[in-house]
Amino acid sequence: MLSRTLTGLLGALAAVLVTSPPAGYAAPISLDSFNVAPGGTTVSGISSGGYMANQFHVAFSSVVRGAGILAAGPFYCAKGNVATALTDCTTPTALNTPDVGYSIRVTDDYAARAEIDRPSYLYDSRVWIFSGTKDVTVYPVVVDRLYEYYRNYVNYANITYVNTVPAAHSMVTDDYGHACDHAGDGNNPDDVFINDCDYSAAGKLLEHLYGRLRAPASTLTGTVVEFDQSEFLPDPVSHSMNVTGYAYVPAACDDGAVCRVHVAFHGCRQQPARIGDKFYRHAGYNKWADTNKIIVLYPQTINSDLPPVYNPRGCWDWWGYDDPNYAKQSGRQMRAVKTMIDRVAAGYNAAPPQAPASLAATAPSDHELSLQWMPSRGPRLATYNVYYATSPEGSYARAGTTGEPRARITGLLSGTTYYFAVRAENRRNVESGSSNIVQITTSGLPALPGALTPLVALIP
Repeated sequence: MLSRTLTGLLGALAAVLVTSPPAGYAAPISLDSFNVAPGGTTVSGISSGGYMANQFHVAFSSVVRGAGILAAGPFYCAKGNVATALTDCTTPTALNTPDVGYSIRVTDDYAARAEIDRPSYLYDSRVWIFSGTKDVTVYPVVVDRLYEYYRNYVNYANITYVNTVPAAHSMVTDDYGHACDHAGDGNNPDDVFINDCDYSAAGKLLEHLYGRLRAPASTLTGTVVEFDQSEFLPDPVSHSMNVTGYAYVPAACDDGAVCRVHVAFHGCRQQPARIGDKFYRHAGYNKWADTNKIIVLYPQTINSDLPPVYNPRGCWDWWGYDDPNYAKQSGRQMRAVKTMIDRVAAGYNAAPPQAPASLAATAPSDHELSLQWMPSRGPRLATYNVYYATSPEGSYARAGTTGEPRARITGLLSGTTYYFAVRAENRRNVESGSSNIVQITTSGLPALPGALTPLVALIP
């Protein structure tokens, strides 16, 4: 979480501040569970994320009801070879376009060995495919082959193929990004590969996958939350996945409504280390999700420049850079995302967050001290509220709020004993129980008689 200044006053003199975390520090929390409708899970992706969406859809077709794919080719197109990925599956010559027959044979073989779901589950799936007419990164002929692949398994009436929008290689939106025909430059940090074409790919694909939807929200009511991907893949960085993933949770889903789940895979060079929050906030999904009770999972990669995992562009594994089983259910990244979905769909928990533990106070001076504690766990953990008192029995005042499991307290009275406690609070403003109470005395001489004393508020 981003560090924040703790709000509120410690009496008339004191303020509570969060110590800035070190560069690169992230404090994601455990992914929450919700009421998820059976059969309501879909996926989508752009470029490498499109390849990931396809292989995830095919491998888990018994539980994934549909896929929206932009700028990607058919299943197992790269054949486990990066050279094939960078030629036949992106910018092929007329003689080396993706081999759809091979993709079908591999699909059937994997299914026969129970390494993916039976392809018969695909028949009733819904599939939305997009290729921009100005895309010179993944040629339209590659996407044509994806269309042919799906026609081998999916009811023709359930497939939509959009190939008339003059878009360059990008996630296409109706209100954010570069010009529609802007060809991004991977060496330019300002290029995020999201283009404004006055066309909402996210909205179009979600409507195709789910049927008619309510109009998108003009103002979002939900929350973008961070979660810890290492719960689903140990040491994720060594497998080119980021420590932190993101999800958009509509307010109704946070309150226990029955919701659906959509997984949106970003493309190469769209990992947060390069473009920040641009994809998970501006790719166009959240405003549709907000009004239609759809939780959007945004799993994240990280670029890796050193062997054994060489993935300098932060792509999803669709050619085997990390795992020879990358397109099977047992593939590391595939399995990680599936367990994320399982967590989200595990059922709503109305309980408050877990109480913080092991609160400790350190480094007291005349007017300052530091607090730190073990992070809480969900559900829907959002912040920590810091409370204090000047007597062991006394009323506790709320000093302020922080998003990190630590705080720096300033403006204290010298030579004075304080008592601190911390409570976690969720996104629906429900507090946990209190942590342990810690006692600490500031250094220096006690305050003179008549010095200003804090105003207090009783902890409920």
